[in-house]
Amino acid sequence: MTGLSEAQTVPHRGGGRRATLVIVVVVVAIAVIGLALWLADGLVRGMAQDGVEDALESKLPDTVDADLEVSIGGGFFLPQLIAGTFNDVTVAARDAEVGGIPFDIVVTAHGVPLDENGTIDETTAVVTGGEDAANALLALGGADPQLSLGDGTLSYDQSSSFLGFAVGYTLVTEPTAHGDSVSLTPVDVRVATDVGNLDLTAFVNNLLGNEPVTVCVASSLPEGISVDDIDVTPEELTLTLSATDMPRNGPDLDSRGSCDAS
Repeated sequence: MTGLSEAQTVPHRGGGRRATLVIVVVVVAIAVIGLALWLADGLVRGMAQDGVEDALESKLPDTVDADLEVSIGGGFFLPQLIAGTFNDVTVAARDAEVGGIPFDIVVTAHGVPLDENGTIDETTAVVTGGEDAANALLALGGADPQLSLGDGTLSYDQSSSFLGFAVGYTLVTEPTAHGDSVSLTPVDVRVATDVGNLDLTAFVNNLLGNEPVTVCVASSLPEGISVDDIDVTPEELTLTLSATDMPRNGPDLDSRGSCDAS
């Protein structure tokens, strides 16, 4: 008669439960740490944005009235802070005024250093305003005619008296941006007098050699700012501006650029 087989060792499951518990604890701890870092990142980002808003508003000239909104993007804030450079910073001023002229502006900067003496890699600004803002930026010399906005066009209207006759002209142009200037291609030129109206479009184009009129806009903008695009509707004018290697503290708002004499 054979004896009973030796008792087999039954594996305990306590070790497996403990391993599972450890994994759960680690996962929860990582989640808590991640949440804490996310909250801290958001808190520090918010404080930084508020600080930038206050600093920028304190530097605005007396002629500028604007409430600024600053947004720091480019991923997590803390790694950018440690690296000393912010990937993307957006500054928006809506319903702002310069010398009583209303306008909106949104500025997006890429590569913004913490170093006060550093420069911003690239900056783009979109400025939107009505006819008052357009007249402040795009002004012909001399008689200072009144500018009107159209569907893709800018119109200059001016009137005067000649030998007792009232004479006025309307110059309708299509604008194109060229960095430091805006070219105005005549599409309709009319002269109105007490005795009748004249269509001088063909005459003016021949007189100009079918070349557009160039208006310097650099003299109305801080030095180093160029005009990349211009869009016109009957309600507003939108200018897209840009700059490279701009000082971190922003351009000198009291300075003005100049146009190439050629």
